[in-house]
Amino acid sequence: MNADCHGVREGDRAIETRGRTAARFIVLPFAVFTVAAILVGAGTTGHAQQTAAPGVGADIAPPLADEDHATDGSDAADDDESFDSELDSLLEQDLGALRRTSVAPSLEVEVTSVSRQKSTIGRSPAAVFVITNEMIRRSGYQSIPEVLRLAPGLQVSRIDGNKWSISSRGESGRFSDKLLVQIDGRTVYNPLFAGVLWDVQDVLLEDVLRIEVIRGPGATVWGANAVNGVINILTKPSSQTHGSYAIAGAGTLEQGFVGGRLGGRTESGVDYRVWGKWYQRDEMDLVGGTPYDATEQARLGFRTDWTAPSDDQVSFQGQYYNGQSDSLSDRDFAGRLRFDQPVAGGNLLTRWTRKHSRDHESSLQLYYDRFDRKAYGFNQQTNIFDLDFQSHFRYRCDHAIIWGAGYRAIFDKLTNNDPVPYIAADPQQRTVQRFSAFIQDEMTLLEDVLYFTLGSKFSHNTFSNFELQPSARLLWLPSESDAAWCAISRAVRTPSRLSADGQLIVNQPTPLGNFPLMLFTDGDLGAENLVAYEVGYRQQTNEYLSWDATAYFHDYDKLHALRLNFPTVGVPFLDISDTASADGYGFELSATAQLTGCWTVRGWYAFQRIQFDEPPPSVPGTAGKSDALPRNQVSLTNSFDLRRGCQLDLITRYVDSLPAEATPSYLAVDTRLGWNLGRHLSASIVGRNLFDRRHYEFGPNLFTGDVPTEVPRSVHAYVEWRR
Repeated sequence: MNADCHGVREGDRAIETRGRTAARFIVLPFAVFTVAAILVGAGTTGHAQQTAAPGVGADIAPPLADEDHATDGSDAADDDESFDSELDSLLEQDLGALRRTSVAPSLEVEVTSVSRQKSTIGRSPAAVFVITNEMIRRSGYQSIPEVLRLAPGLQVSRIDGNKWSISSRGESGRFSDKLLVQIDGRTVYNPLFAGVLWDVQDVLLEDVLRIEVIRGPGATVWGANAVNGVINILTKPSSQTHGSYAIAGAGTLEQGFVGGRLGGRTESGVDYRVWGKWYQRDEMDLVGGTPYDATEQARLGFRTDWTAPSDDQVSFQGQYYNGQSDSLSDRDFAGRLRFDQPVAGGNLLTRWTRKHSRDHESSLQLYYDRFDRKAYGFNQQTNIFDLDFQSHFRYRCDHAIIWGAGYRAIFDKLTNNDPVPYIAADPQQRTVQRFSAFIQDEMTLLEDVLYFTLGSKFSHNTFSNFELQPSARLLWLPSESDAAWCAISRAVRTPSRLSADGQLIVNQPTPLGNFPLMLFTDGDLGAENLVAYEVGYRQQTNEYLSWDATAYFHDYDKLHALRLNFPTVGVPFLDISDTASADGYGFELSATAQLTGCWTVRGWYAFQRIQFDEPPPSVPGTAGKSDALPRNQVSLTNSFDLRRGCQLDLITRYVDSLPAEATPSYLAVDTRLGWNLGRHLSASIVGRNLFDRRHYEFGPNLFTGDVPTEVPRSVHAYVEWRR
């Protein structure tokens, strides 16, 4: 923002000069007191932290004796000069800068997913939560789905050893298709059903910078499928990963895992890192049978970052993976079948960013993603090309505008040579295209107090043609430690390849048992719609406590549901209609408290309800199941910094029952104990589901016949080396 946008206009310069003169008399006593308090506090609190509660990797050596710190008159003079310099620097700041000094660190956490540009939680009119790298490390979790359990309001359920149901404020299930997930700006999803297959989404968790989780629509800037939420996984720039890192561990469920990274900088100033990881997870529990849900995967990746002399920034990264996810499926006529699911894929991404001025920046991103997957005799080969441009600038001081355009092309080949084609597509090869553009304007109604954001996404896709996704958001900052916001948004979920061209054999429940029926699709479907109403408030109550509360109402329309047809000649069959609707509502409350210098507590509670309306002849429960979401969820994390470089973390989760999935409620307790073994080496032992031998978290899948297995009690240990 230029000087005029900060209120320093020509007509105000005289007032500012008088204000700065008066400020010396006002600020001088306050500055003297503050600096003195900092100097005194540094000697006391630093000693207390060093001796009473050091963290992992902290220096736990006792303080030096007083004679080692003796000072003479020259040292005292240097201290006086340093003090005078700091005081002069403080007085040189204008009153506006002093007023904007943060007193609410929880509101100053950086986020980029809400508006596609750098902002903070306090300045974001959305329900956003940030999972930090420290939270990931202290959880002891070894996969992205497990880490997402830390985010308020997300429903994370493990179906079996390699399948997950992850959703936010809406329908749930393995093929939940209304949650947009990104890794470093690359959208990760399977175009076959427009959802995420979580077994192949992975990175080296040590290199994750943060995970931004938005509950509620983000379609205005991100487009289709950002309906119920957005998950953006951001890895560290390679300038932050110089040196070496290695991890190795084993346990009962986590049978074995290793990972490593090497980073540095070339003579030409290019920062780089290369990394790799491998893991093998054992089968879970299945009463009366063999679960056959083990998984194994290896992955290699790299990233480079370079800043040109012109301050242009260029990033280039990629990865390749290969492995297998086993699967067990119930088929009435064929019996229970085992499927080996080979999975492989890779991606390349490059991003160029130019900073034209302080308030004007542009970026261009291109990525290529390919994956191969085989399951149920069905072979899926998919290539995705995505090009995205965005630019943000200021207009007349009061308008922060961001706009962009994008193009995506998906080339797939879907074949099935199995004698019983459970999944097929016609045509087998197809190119799906999407053109999009967006614009959003954040208008300053009252400087540092009131902001109004208005924008929309415009897109055209192969299946449902043109889509419009607008939103309006209002942000009120009554003080530096409070933020209130409200929003109304429209979002759509465009038809997938399977809903347009697919053919499936579906196990349809009947009074006499499951009966397999063929599902045919004709491609004449519109997009599923959502209009969302949200309101929220967040506050840094004091330096030890911060909290965030959000309430919402979701109105869904044109939801896709199966319809049962009885032709006069032939057997009954299923097709898809877009006549279903739903209403959902709920609220979420989260808080963080620093109870003592070595004890931190984070907790959250989420309540949600959704009711689907599927008029006849729709098959009940095929648009979504009203009771497939937990009505209540509670999470409480206690983190302790113990003596001698030890850390203890206790994560307690309560998840309500899922009547539609015949899944009872459960209480899970996970813990991690970590300690420092030296300057570069640390060790951890992790226990999961400690007080419950095993439990189900989700039910079977109607379409694929997936058999859920029980999550067992487990333990694993690992060591980490950093240098």
